[in-house]
Amino acid sequence: MNAVPASRPAWPALAAEDLRTLAWLHAKEHAPELLAELYANGFPDTLVLVGADAPESRAMAVALRALASSRCDSEGELPYTDTDQLAADYAAIYLTHTLRASPHESVWRDDDHLMLQAPTFSVREFYRRHGVQVPDWRQRADDHLTHELEFVALLLEREQAREAARFLKTHLMSWLPQFAGRVVQRADTPFYAALAALTLSACEACQQALPDVAVLPPVVAQSAAVPPGGCGALS
Repeated sequence: MNAVPASRPAWPALAAEDLRTLAWLHAKEHAPELLAELYANGFPDTLVLVGADAPESRAMAVALRALASSRCDSEGELPYTDTDQLAADYAAIYLTHTLRASPHESVWRDDDHLMLQAPTFSVREFYRRHGVQVPDWRQRADDHLTHELEFVALLLEREQAREAARFLKTHLMSWLPQFAGRVVQRADTPFYAALAALTLSACEACQQALPDVAVLPPVVAQSAAVPPGGCGALS
């Protein structure tokens, strides 16, 4: 299956759907049974940003096929080892940072590799200009991978191609290659390694299809004590 050209009228909505699906996969730990169901429904072949014949799509298909074909116990559930390994890998990437592959932009771009630094507030300011605020930055900071993917999807849905391109170039693509590369190298499960590679491939394809724009200058860091709330468009 070939990627749908950006010139097609439906492309922004289809690309946004791809990014929201990837954001959903990064947002929380999903049960192997749910991932197997996703594969049964055609993922990743349903993506328009990454063709089914791309290495990243094939790797994801292999990982999901393995989950789908795992031997079931008498209750119809996947073996404990599959669930346990996926849970451990998810925690190592997104919770305990054992892999040193933080899903937060600030950790990659701050000189001291800390969260909630200038890159976070630059992302927050970008959101603010578009009337968006994350539901609770204390639970999941503004510059988390999930939020950034959802924001690009939102801009595409609003047909703001130049702003989507600007956010990708200024923020998401400034650190996603490093994150993806490290997860691919260090993840213990084929699924999370494939998810990182597939996400990078999708974002690269999205960026290539959008207008070429300049990178925005960084904003001055603000206090992290900003009350949660707002429209919650990234929830």
